[in-house]
Amino acid sequence: MTEMEPFRSVYETDGVYHRCLLPHYYNGREDLELISEVLRIHYGQSMRSLTAVEFGCGTGRVTDRLVPYSRSLTVADYSPIMIHAVGQRYPYARTLCADTRDAVAELLSEGRAGTFDLVGAFWSLSYPLGEFFEAMTAEGIQPAADLDAARGKASAFIHDMIRLLAPSGHLLALFFDSETPEQRLVTSLWERIAPFPEEGRSYTLNLLLNGLRMVEESGSGTVTHTRCGGTAWAPNTDAAIDWFNVVHLKSFPALVNDAGVQREIREFVSRYEQPTGDITLPSGVHVIDFHATPPPAPPPAEVVHGGHPACRVRGGERTASPVRRRRGIWPGVRLSPCWHRNTAV
Repeated sequence: MTEMEPFRSVYETDGVYHRCLLPHYYNGREDLELISEVLRIHYGQSMRSLTAVEFGCGTGRVTDRLVPYSRSLTVADYSPIMIHAVGQRYPYARTLCADTRDAVAELLSEGRAGTFDLVGAFWSLSYPLGEFFEAMTAEGIQPAADLDAARGKASAFIHDMIRLLAPSGHLLALFFDSETPEQRLVTSLWERIAPFPEEGRSYTLNLLLNGLRMVEESGSGTVTHTRCGGTAWAPNTDAAIDWFNVVHLKSFPALVNDAGVQREIREFVSRYEQPTGDITLPSGVHVIDFHATPPPAPPPAEVVHGGHPACRVRGGERTASPVRRRRGIWPGVRLSPCWHRNTAV
């Protein structure tokens, strides 16, 4: 994906991402506290008992919340700078410098299917899903020629992530709400370059939910999906504009150098300026939690009393009959084995 290097500078240039990142608050809590609360609900107080993997880990902003629960931790990110930083911060974690799709494939090739208690992708899963449908190059956005094939590959990727889960494991993912005013503006700006695939900018969230619901319908797990409203906070107008240009628009020249685009961003930001000069942008987060359901235990064989196992006691009378074992047929699903313009915190 070398054609993407100019637009990955927000992640590849040391310090840029954290300088531009705005804190996000939902129901009065920063997004990190929201993740910690989900972990406490599932696992109680922190105990280093889980085998966990985090995709799109960045420099370890969310990883810090997983560490107290993890006996074994694997982290993956495509950025060498970010994966080096998280490796320095957590030297006992296994680091994979790879896109999420490649990292999932690598773990499966190592025989890690069914071994992770926790699979996390916080704010980052829209990227690998979106790459099936479009690629961004210096010339613009190139949509996939075959949308049916793209949907099939995206579905297979979702199932591959689920394959990593141990029985009773959890897949946790966070997505921005694409219907907030901020995200609708970002959508309209990007659509000056090219329309979003499928039904709009929420297509990656819908792809994930549809894939997980298919697995739920097969009896192999359950999906919990909630939305929390909140705000993104910027200390001043310039910080909010940087958030749009560098993180949302990836410093894409056709957008950041367009006077009309910049005027639209500035007018939008000014609507949310507080008397103190700081900016509070309405935001929303979708929290997706897939719980892999272990297969039920097979029913026991019919009880046979006394003597030869081919004899069954009926009211004191010994009657010869073959012992029949009932075999359960358990529900299941056959699991088949770039980058884009959505944003991630």
